[in-house]
Amino acid sequence: MPIFDQGYQHWDGRLSGHAFRWLAITRQGVNTMARLKAVRWVIILAWGPALLLTVFLSIWGLIEQKSELLTPFLNILQALPEEIRDGPKAYRKTIWTIAYYNFYALEIYFALLITAIVGPNLISQDLRFNAIPLYFSKPLRRIDYFIGKLGVVATFIGAVTILPAVLAYVMGVSFSLEWSVITDTWPILVGAIGHGLIVCISSGTLILAISSLSKNSRYVAALWVGFWLVSGAASGILLQTVREPWCELIAYQRNIDNVRNAMLDTQGAREKIVALVESSEKKMREAMNSAGPFGGFGPFGGRRRPMPPPRPRRFDVDPGDDPSIVANRRIPFTPDREKAPWIWSAGVLFGLFGASAWVLTTRVKSLDRLR
Repeated sequence: MPIFDQGYQHWDGRLSGHAFRWLAITRQGVNTMARLKAVRWVIILAWGPALLLTVFLSIWGLIEQKSELLTPFLNILQALPEEIRDGPKAYRKTIWTIAYYNFYALEIYFALLITAIVGPNLISQDLRFNAIPLYFSKPLRRIDYFIGKLGVVATFIGAVTILPAVLAYVMGVSFSLEWSVITDTWPILVGAIGHGLIVCISSGTLILAISSLSKNSRYVAALWVGFWLVSGAASGILLQTVREPWCELIAYQRNIDNVRNAMLDTQGAREKIVALVESSEKKMREAMNSAGPFGGFGPFGGRRRPMPPPRPRRFDVDPGDDPSIVANRRIPFTPDREKAPWIWSAGVLFGLFGASAWVLTTRVKSLDRLR
């Protein structure tokens, strides 16, 4: 279109600062993606585990208060270890950590799934319709363009990771009715928010980089799902064969899980729960073994047989075994294996972020570099 008038035209609109130029891209992208039924359904399903987490934390608050509302559930509460029944507040942080661990074990799948729905169109569609020059013809830098597109993915990932975790925390604090719950559990809230931000930045930049590699959004979605599933399957196979800690680093999801467990201190909470359960089982075994002659299982009150010791979690090699038997003995894959340090996983995520940033700067060029 020829330009006939190059004179001055006064601007009557509202001026805004340059710091939030990316917000217009984010707002438009969120409004567009929110109209998709698949996005709405994934968010609705993702809030199912969040509702369970909220209910659990609320019930735990009632347990700490020994509320009468739990009278119908006394039989269920009797199954808890004696230490927890007597002093539930001492195990508050441990129980909350385990609850958030189980919540994120399910929620990470919804986060990666909604990334596969929202992310593929963000840059590939602009490349397909040659919309990049239209963006950069405005007072917009490449960094503003990237942040605006990243904000679209981060909004939906945060809606299934950060927002439900914060609301569940608020409800759990409300039902505890004590200020001490905040001082005890604030690291969990900080870890949950930090984990959500890591998923937003890592998954967001990675899907944007993949989206910039092709003009076909379907190929981008297939590459994202393939990277997610294939890396996980390859890591699982190597863990069962090679059995080395570095095998976990191949799976993208395992790296996220390792960093999250370190931020929430999941390992310490699990060890405390395992020690508590083993102590309760030991006390119960000693009580049953020391029962009198009329404490048997039979209808005539025969002497109770002593309870066998707990089964070991892994096969132990006896030095007296035959070497050929030991060599052919299959050691089962157990969760007690040595895991990769979380700093390794953090390094992998940081490396993926750097590679994604390099791909974006290479594929998306500014207006003066377009040919």
